[in-house]
Amino acid sequence: MTPEQDEQKLLAAAIMAVIHSMEGGDAIAPSSSRAKGDSWSMDHRRVLIGRRNLFRARSRRSTTR
Repeated sequence: MTPEQDEQKLLAAAIMAVIHSMEGGDAIAPSSSRAKGDSWSMDHRRVLIGRRNLFRARSRRSTTR
């Protein structure tokens, strides 16, 4: 084997070790601040941007087309 092939094998082993250690997926999980929040918060955000409140939005029979 050439030194270049040895180096490539070591690099591949290092990459696999990092991927294996991150198997839990904590690094790519969305943060808790991205959650929608409770109904009260969602309702007030909707009203502030001029949309229907959450109660009326949930009680509609179908979506607008």
